[in-house]
Amino acid sequence: MMMTSWTRKTIVAALALAGTLLLSVAGCGGQGPQSEQAVVVPPPDEVNVARTGTSTAPGSTAPSATSATAPTTSSPSAPAENVKAEGWGTLKGQITFNSNPPETKVEVEKGKASKDPNVCASESPIVSERLVVDPATKGVKNVLIFVRRPSAVKEEAKQAASKAEIEFDQVKCVFKPHVLVVMNGAKIVMKNSDPVPHNINSKLKNNGTNPSLAAGTATPFPTQGPENTPGQVECNIHPWMKAWWMVTDNPYFAVTDDKGNFEIKDVPAGTQKIVVWQESVVGGFITPAAGQSVNIKAGDTTPLDLKIEPGKVR
Repeated sequence: MMMTSWTRKTIVAALALAGTLLLSVAGCGGQGPQSEQAVVVPPPDEVNVARTGTSTAPGSTAPSATSATAPTTSSPSAPAENVKAEGWGTLKGQITFNSNPPETKVEVEKGKASKDPNVCASESPIVSERLVVDPATKGVKNVLIFVRRPSAVKEEAKQAASKAEIEFDQVKCVFKPHVLVVMNGAKIVMKNSDPVPHNINSKLKNNGTNPSLAAGTATPFPTQGPENTPGQVECNIHPWMKAWWMVTDNPYFAVTDDKGNFEIKDVPAGTQKIVVWQESVVGGFITPAAGQSVNIKAGDTTPLDLKIEPGKVR
């Protein structure tokens, strides 16, 4: 009788101990529910997409599955030259006036300058350069064309443009050239070829300056940062003297010649935003200020011919 009781107690205790052990094993990650939730394997297509969009340098560690599926953001100020171009092309065209050329406006009549008449307009009148149209071709001079945020930048073109030194002269009380464009980093050599003093009052946001230049002197002006739009430059001593400067963040720009023609080489292939600006046009921009989409053909010349409507001129 005593033996039977002890045996029953022993069997019950053993069964209880076995149950405890089984629960403990399941709860520590053997086959229990927690072990099924602890390991997350991303679908193969998600990993492939993440790896395709992630650049991994040779010898570096590939991103983990967790980091590969995490959303990424790119800096809006990332330099365009870090992007590989699918070839380079040339943008070429002509800007014309869609009507008969306007009458030439005289700013200062010959021999009648209010200041320094022995130099200013002493030999011929000074005429306005706001809208200069070639009678034969109707091409418009001094139109500014540039690429807004190119998808890539050719290193050779960048180096050449950023290290350039471009003259901005004053000849017989007229600024030369009337429209000047340089890449940020270049130097504008402000020069006075006249025998009388001038000042160069630049009203650009990032490239403002107002030095006085004695007769026959020159001084360099290192550009201070790119601009969104051209800015006016004037001489306060001779108030009819006006010009425009533009400083870009890339080497893709041009100013039309006296026939309205322009050419920009080594433009990255693909769709680029092209901006065309002319001072006499209402608002300044012939295209939208953000640019007009143009598909640049690799290894070829892409034409861009635009007309200025007389009703848009102020």
